[in-house]
Amino acid sequence: MQGSNEYRDVWVYCEVRDGALTRPTTEVIAGARKIADRMGMQVVGILLGYGLDSVAKEPIYYGADKVILCDSPQLKSYQALPYSHVLSELVMRLKPWAFLFVANEVGRELGARVAYRTVTGLAADCIDLLVEDFVMHTPQGRLVFNDCIAQVRPDFATRIAKIFTPRHRPQMSNIRPGSFTPLPRDESRSGEVIRLDVEIPPELFCVKVLEESTLPKSDIRLEEAKVIVSLGLGILKDAKGNPRNPAEAFRYASELASAVRERFGVPSEVGASRALIYANIKELEGLIVKDRQVGQTGKTVAPEIYIAAGISGAIQHRVGMMRSKKIVAINTDPKAPIFQLAHYVVIDDLYEVLPKLVELVRGRAS
Repeated sequence: MQGSNEYRDVWVYCEVRDGALTRPTTEVIAGARKIADRMGMQVVGILLGYGLDSVAKEPIYYGADKVILCDSPQLKSYQALPYSHVLSELVMRLKPWAFLFVANEVGRELGARVAYRTVTGLAADCIDLLVEDFVMHTPQGRLVFNDCIAQVRPDFATRIAKIFTPRHRPQMSNIRPGSFTPLPRDESRSGEVIRLDVEIPPELFCVKVLEESTLPKSDIRLEEAKVIVSLGLGILKDAKGNPRNPAEAFRYASELASAVRERFGVPSEVGASRALIYANIKELEGLIVKDRQVGQTGKTVAPEIYIAAGISGAIQHRVGMMRSKKIVAINTDPKAPIFQLAHYVVIDDLYEVLPKLVELVRGRAS
């Protein structure tokens, strides 16, 4: 068993883009802070790359206690094998108690590779982190493992699951963007930046990077929105069961989001359920796209107000929006699961309600 006192601190793999930490990285640092404070440990940011002096202290400003920096020309361009090797060497040398990644393309790849190389477990796509005792019942009796991370994530059915890694360290997870709120950036925070060198075997560089280019960013910023109006398959019919043009519902949702932006000056977006996106409805082509998806296989959001129109509320959708401050659910089915989570329940036709909300926000309602 690897769970001895020699394992200390909560590590966060920090991603840098355009000369700054990514927002999901700052969110994971906040999650690490939560469990490190519970355990009396430190949060350590792990930075790999080249020319990172300008961002070396950024993890500290966002809540870390110190930073381990591996800055080398060999690490200028991301490659899975060299980066996995460096991280694995650091883990085996310094023995962190936990190691957290962002649940994106890079974090999922690196986390899995490092977990395999260091013979430990990995909980994927977590939405929360807790510290709890884990009880295991065996033929020999009852075993209690103290102070394990309860890695909270949705399962593939209708429940929220807790995953424990009681026997091995570090406990490793990747965290879905939007699951934590970043701590305020504070330049008055002090911490140590430790520069380490790790030798990388040349045979690991099996890819030669000739050129790098940045993909265009989507104009849809669900994670930053304060108000989100989301649509589900319920937009295909009205309350009487008559077919409706779903593009009309999208127009109402867009007008409502625009009205909120114009009147209150807060970022607002239109979201969608997975079911609506993958229905591939001709009228919604180019409107309801993957970047609008909220849920387990989409984006995790935490707006001030989340309006769910025509969304039944399956657990896969709910885990993506359950951290919303206020939830307004509009559905004709009084037994829709979304109502279990909603703060405001509207059992009515969304084709009647959304236009009225637009007029209300614009100050034109009678």
